[in-house]
Amino acid sequence: MGRLVCILAAVSLLGSIGCGGDDKPEPLFPAKDPCSTTPIVPLQGEHQQVISFLEIGANEDGFDLDGDGEPDNKLSAVGTLARGAIEDSFEDFSIVIPIEFFDFPTVGADECVKFSMYLGQYSFDSDLDGDNTADNRGDCNDHDASINKDAVEVAGDYKDNDCDGLADETDEVVSSDAGEMVVVVPSDNVEDMDGDGVTIADGDCDDTNPMVKGPGTPEICGDGFDNDCDGNADFALDGAGNPVCTPYDDSATPDDVLIDPLSFEDGTMTPVIRFEAASVTANNQLFAGPALFSVGIPVTDDLNLDLRITGATIEADIVMLQAGIGLVNGRLGGVIDANTADKVTGLKVDEIGLTEEDTLLDAVFANLLGTLIGLPKVEFEEFGSCQTPDVDVDRDGLEAFCDSDPLDEVNNVDVCIDGDGTVYRDEVDGQGNVTKQCTEFTDKDGNLLFVDGISVEINFETVPVVMPSVLP
Repeated sequence: MGRLVCILAAVSLLGSIGCGGDDKPEPLFPAKDPCSTTPIVPLQGEHQQVISFLEIGANEDGFDLDGDGEPDNKLSAVGTLARGAIEDSFEDFSIVIPIEFFDFPTVGADECVKFSMYLGQYSFDSDLDGDNTADNRGDCNDHDASINKDAVEVAGDYKDNDCDGLADETDEVVSSDAGEMVVVVPSDNVEDMDGDGVTIADGDCDDTNPMVKGPGTPEICGDGFDNDCDGNADFALDGAGNPVCTPYDDSATPDDVLIDPLSFEDGTMTPVIRFEAASVTANNQLFAGPALFSVGIPVTDDLNLDLRITGATIEADIVMLQAGIGLVNGRLGGVIDANTADKVTGLKVDEIGLTEEDTLLDAVFANLLGTLIGLPKVEFEEFGSCQTPDVDVDRDGLEAFCDSDPLDEVNNVDVCIDGDGTVYRDEVDGQGNVTKQCTEFTDKDGNLLFVDGISVEINFETVPVVMPSVLP
């Protein structure tokens, strides 16, 4: 039966699904050995940067991953949909991806360069009161959990408890022809309790801290205090309305970005994302990969694509900025493999019936996302119409993923069909619980069978930052 299914599939896709035997071709992305023995020691490298701009590129931006002469970037179809959410995630610092180079002391032609990427953090909730810093709707004092935008003002403590930019203000009920209304009355206290030369009556919103003085005071990025008394710590706008505290601007004094321990393999300081065989040409172009890259891309408020990209390839131009080098015209391409997609959950989208228990694989191959991005379809006698990835990573023919009962209310992939036509089903126990996903099956050597993927290309740029430490 498996051979018949394979023949039908091959006819439908004009031969793109193979029916090979035991002799498997070389994978599309063979592993590269490190180009030198120079170790990657986090926070001790050169040219520390952060990705300052990121977008899913257009179809023509894609790399030719499968060697057919055409660009591969199936996720370009959601690029426009995702653009606003990506921009918002940069503005609230949900996406912070620092980069650090190694074995690259001087910018110029170099046949062996290494670099790693991390998960960074710039906005904080150190006092665990639920409000973050570096946000115009955030915390005004990240050192005191009793001070936040949901707190009640405490009269006489010389502090801005409710983060409205005022200390010790009171509310008064005023009557008028329009009725009664509550008016905020600023404090008239002319004492200078902290000796900074500014009183509460003058606009000091924390008269116990000389680092907080009020309007006109430069905001100190990263100190967790509302230095200029605008109601927000580590946040201010310049004359053009641009944020002062941000790691994403080309500044002569780069901001600090701390590194999340999740950036490293368990129990080690080995970066999960590392490129150990990159090179730089004489005209300062960076080439790297294939390797692993991972980033969460928000598409909507309820949908986040965890782009764990295998075979990641990078091209970028190295340029000199105010505080060091940066990357422009950056392109990163690769594939999101099926096994990885089957581990990403929590993608709740009521409009298409996607629940938090469903995976990214379900969203793509058993729901509407695969149709939206235009994945190929193949007809099977037993399962009907199923979709396939667009990149045959293991080169044994495109795999297919099916919902064995597309008419029921559960939109799940429960059937995986290998490139040779072999059918694998989810394994379930006596109570109907899935004990093994079909994407988890391996060959006789323990290698995953389902590694074909959906192509993606990401455009990016970087600017210099400082990485002082790893988060505790």
